[in-house]
Amino acid sequence: MKIALLILTTFCFTLFPLQAKLKSGNEKRVPAFKLEKSINLDGILDEAIWKNTPINEFIQRDPNQGEPSTEPTHVWVAYDDSYIYVGARLYDSKLDELDVSLARRDSWHDSDWFTFYIDPYLDRKTGYYFAVNAGGSMRDGVFYNDSWNTDSWDGIWEAKTSINGDDWSLEMRIPFSQLRFNQAEVMNWGVNFKREIKRNKESSYFVMVPKGESGFVSHFAVLEGIQGIQPSQRLEILPYVVQKAQYLIHDEKDPFYAGNQYKTSFGADIKVGIGTNLNLDLTVNPDFGQVEVDPAVLNLSAFETYYPEKRPFFIEGGNIFSFGSNGSNSSWGFNFGNPDLIYSRRIGRSPSGPVPDNDYLSYPTETRILGAAKLTGKLNDTWSIGAVSAVTERTYADYRFEGKEYEIEVEPLTHYGAIRAQKEINGGKQGLGFIATSVNRDLRTTELQSRLSNQAYTFGLDGWTALDEDETYVLTGYVIGSYTSGTKDYLTRLQKRPYRYLQRPDATYMTLDTNRTSLSGVYSRVALNKQKGNFYINSALGLVSPGFENNDLGFQWMADRINGHTVLGYRWYEPDSLFRQKWVYATHARTYDFEGNNYQNLFWGRVGGQFHNYWDLGLVMLYNTETMVKTLTRGGPLMKNPSYYAVEFWGNTDSRKSVIFSAGAGFNEDAVGSFAYGAWMDIEWKPNPQISFSIGPDYRFMHEKSQWVTAINDQNAVHTYGTRYIFANIDQNYLAANIRLNWTFTPTLSLQLYLQPLFAVGSYTNFKEAAKPSTLDYNDYGKNGSTISYNSESDEYVVDPDGSGSNESFSFGNPDFNFKSLRGNVVLRWEVLPGSIFYFVWAHDQTNFDDPGKFNLGNDFKNLWAAEGNDIFLVKFSYWFDM
Repeated sequence: MKIALLILTTFCFTLFPLQAKLKSGNEKRVPAFKLEKSINLDGILDEAIWKNTPINEFIQRDPNQGEPSTEPTHVWVAYDDSYIYVGARLYDSKLDELDVSLARRDSWHDSDWFTFYIDPYLDRKTGYYFAVNAGGSMRDGVFYNDSWNTDSWDGIWEAKTSINGDDWSLEMRIPFSQLRFNQAEVMNWGVNFKREIKRNKESSYFVMVPKGESGFVSHFAVLEGIQGIQPSQRLEILPYVVQKAQYLIHDEKDPFYAGNQYKTSFGADIKVGIGTNLNLDLTVNPDFGQVEVDPAVLNLSAFETYYPEKRPFFIEGGNIFSFGSNGSNSSWGFNFGNPDLIYSRRIGRSPSGPVPDNDYLSYPTETRILGAAKLTGKLNDTWSIGAVSAVTERTYADYRFEGKEYEIEVEPLTHYGAIRAQKEINGGKQGLGFIATSVNRDLRTTELQSRLSNQAYTFGLDGWTALDEDETYVLTGYVIGSYTSGTKDYLTRLQKRPYRYLQRPDATYMTLDTNRTSLSGVYSRVALNKQKGNFYINSALGLVSPGFENNDLGFQWMADRINGHTVLGYRWYEPDSLFRQKWVYATHARTYDFEGNNYQNLFWGRVGGQFHNYWDLGLVMLYNTETMVKTLTRGGPLMKNPSYYAVEFWGNTDSRKSVIFSAGAGFNEDAVGSFAYGAWMDIEWKPNPQISFSIGPDYRFMHEKSQWVTAINDQNAVHTYGTRYIFANIDQNYLAANIRLNWTFTPTLSLQLYLQPLFAVGSYTNFKEAAKPSTLDYNDYGKNGSTISYNSESDEYVVDPDGSGSNESFSFGNPDFNFKSLRGNVVLRWEVLPGSIFYFVWAHDQTNFDDPGKFNLGNDFKNLWAAEGNDIFLVKFSYWFDM
């Protein structure tokens, strides 16, 4: 392993060319005009500054790449001491077909848009975008890694639009305080503009990057003429107040309910500018309550469910902490993927400590964050840096038992920290960075010491290098080390986690050690990516050792893995008689563990294209040969995984229409007769420019012949190491739907409704046990002398594995289930002033478990509708002070 690690590390970080030319971007120049008089921001271009010569050379990328835009567009950039302004006049010969539909801030929809792109560092890698449509809806976000973008950044800026006789026009006003840049007396920035004409499905750019090219920000034109800017010290304060009312299902005698029903909280976020290129974000008693609910999820696996981050403090600037994939425009996984070292939902998560037997319990749903700070930005054109530090309080649960009330600690005082830095070399042709994370806990009770680490660290290096002058081929790589320590009880739990299972009785490499007090490991990968042209290559080789652990602050789903893949593809960007564009990809991927067991031998292909009417169609096919699987027995011995195949297709209609339809269906089957099929669709209806309604039903059926049930210790089970690993056939029906209503009254006032009904029913039959490790063999109960019976009173199955009626008989609970859920919320959002927002939220959920194993939609819906529910009402107001 040490030799492999040395090869990977050397390969990643020593292939830098000796010489490389600095990226120069595009040769186009855009002047920035200094304002003599203030601008009345109304979308009407009647100020003198807009009489200057505009830039107007827009080139189509779609639908006819390389041809001039079908409609003229004139753009100007201006500035004063505090703001940068953009004015645009967008001529339109069919103004009556202009789309002026409204949507909530940062919600993309097919419309007539204008977008302003800016790269203030002129680093050819990062930047911002600001977009406004003809109706006045606004979007913004950031670019990183040259062509990747995210709308997680919410800048505070203004825009107004107006519709005139033969054009629509707009004005943007963006404070310099919202942008990060290296201050100088005279500054040149990267710049680009985009216009979208909905009726033509047309996208035109001032600097158009052809589809076969790589990158985006690196091609920007140069904005010239910004000089004499002396921004004041930046200080923004965003205090908030939240009033919550909870009406929950509860016992009327519960002594804790009334005290938790109505809660008022206060806090503030503070943003301090350090120069013009760094931000220091602070938060005091932050409100990290989510405005949108997490969807209900049925998880029958042993692994944790991943939920996306929705809290603004952690989302903003999150791209700076991106690790392992920078420098390349594509990264494929195929049963591997880059590590998620910072899963910020760990900070403020639900407590993990146990509570003794009780009659009534008040258990907190989250851990309060005492304070958090985050530093993000760039030290100069080539160095970026990010750091975050947060402290969560010691958290207690209250419970009553036999008339007495008690308090118990369920989460310790904890510090979470992370730092990230990255250096670009030779104009971005190479790069090198590092990341480090830490979690430190003050553990005072034996219960918490057995469930949590006292300290956990990771440290990683990553980098990339272009292998040729025009950066067609790029090599990326990284290596990470981890260290976690705690009590023997905790380390035993850690070794038994589902992605590790070191307790496997047939394990030969790094087996369970109950005397351990620490665990360490390594995670590394190297990848080659062809970034340009019609022909495509992506290939990677990676490994993660059994002892690697990053789940204290990150999100981990694998360990003990060696993986490699190669993707070959071809993309046709030029239209033919049937398609506007089309593509085909083929892949082979293999996965092994450190013992040499083969867990994946995958052949995968995807084809698809877009027709001339803008309908899309795609098909995915895969085949996996017979391999091994170590997760099936949940810590028991290896079993064989039968070969299987899967087919899935999907399609969607033209997104410009008032009714948009997308749908897909799939089928898979393995060599022993397990199979599954499903279909989904999504229908979006836009009856007018202010309202959109969508419904997306999803149905799946699964017949699985080796569904895990439980494990029973039995010394007579000599072929399976003294444990009976029990499985069954399962027939599972799953039906869910995502229902959304968006009603946007104005660009700053919107109402959203989200509703998710979910029905998941599983019926277990043909119970059996694993007969022999590393095979596909099972012993069916009720055959070959064994017996199985069902006790309806106790709702248990009783099994005699040899039919002798001896003390070898055992029982287990009926695993049938019928999970029904209804979740939803209503959110009224009003941006009273730029950056100052009022929310009113109603969240509702109810569940029902009647009739396990029986799928009857009518009866299930009736039971769900009759179930009691929880209701939470929340009012939040935050006010932005720009000091």
